[in-house]
Amino acid sequence: MTTNKIHHLSMAFMAILVLIGCTNHESGNSDHKQPSEIKKTQIQPQPAEQNNEQAIRGRQAVTIPEASRPYITVATISPQTFAATVQAPSRVEFRAKALSTVGAVVSGRMGKIDVQVGDPVKAGTPLATLESTEAAQMRSDVLRTKNELQRAEDRARRQETMLKSGVGLEIERNEANIMLQEARADYARSEQAIQLLGSGTDQSVILRAPINGVVLRVNASIGTAVEEGTVLFELGEPGALWVVADVFENDLPLIEKGAKVELQITTLSKPVTGHVAAVSAAMQADLRRGAVYIELDNAKLPLKPGMFARAMIEVAGPKRIVLPTTAVLIKGQNQTVVYIETSEGVFEPRNVIIGQAHDGFVPVLEGLNAGERVVTSGTLLLDSEASMLL
Repeated sequence: MTTNKIHHLSMAFMAILVLIGCTNHESGNSDHKQPSEIKKTQIQPQPAEQNNEQAIRGRQAVTIPEASRPYITVATISPQTFAATVQAPSRVEFRAKALSTVGAVVSGRMGKIDVQVGDPVKAGTPLATLESTEAAQMRSDVLRTKNELQRAEDRARRQETMLKSGVGLEIERNEANIMLQEARADYARSEQAIQLLGSGTDQSVILRAPINGVVLRVNASIGTAVEEGTVLFELGEPGALWVVADVFENDLPLIEKGAKVELQITTLSKPVTGHVAAVSAAMQADLRRGAVYIELDNAKLPLKPGMFARAMIEVAGPKRIVLPTTAVLIKGQNQTVVYIETSEGVFEPRNVIIGQAHDGFVPVLEGLNAGERVVTSGTLLLDSEASMLL
């Protein structure tokens, strides 16, 4: 081989090596960029709430195999009329307008008590006598302000006469009129105070019954020192009674004004009837109950405040979603669950709020919509499957 041929072969070999090196370098760069691009597409997260919701739904969803589906019954729900009764413990009470209290309008000491618990009284009947130095001072103030008013009236008349006869001054007449206005205001205040004080003489104040009724409570004894505003007597009107039922929070939306009520009262041999007069807007926070006020159809029944009863209130209101009790699982005090079929053989739990069950059925107050497919039997089977997935 000649020298020229060897030289040409060497140059060609070196060119091949350079070409291979460049190719490897470009390939390496391409491989270096590719992971970076993949990572960039992977770090685009979905919203956290959406991820959490999907995760929760994924955990809660239960799929039942074909062999187990005959043990589960599913029904499409729709609102329907729900005629039932709500039962609630009750008690006989005075109406608010039939209660009255008598208190001390001034500080003093009980000198005499004329009635005792259970006595019937008429409006104006003396209940007790209160001895008070403040009362004596108030009556004295009436006499003082009355005398001052008379003097102010005399002065004003005198200044008016003097001004007309030309011997008086306008400024003195104006001053006399101002003093007359002040005296009249003082006398009016003292008269108003003595009217609130009530009847009596000197330091004695006679406390009287404001309504016809029965003495329910006496909160003082003879010789007791009392402060102004202290309630001394409580009176009630015997004929103005109603029944107060304590109804669970979930059942209150089912009860409407005018609903019929049957009452079982401990002292009566037969049930009596009534109707709902009002539903309280306030709740007993500790018991989660609300008051339902029931008027008796017969107001002449021999009842007394404090008697216990049981109320059965009709709740045939607007159409509601109603389920058999077998469809509902109660988990703890604050969780009630039903299962919804979301697709063929796939079920998810749903928290609902229910009313009181009656004859094997229960109204659903919140949590379901018309047209949804709800498991009506076999709920325990689904719940056990769901527990195994946790």
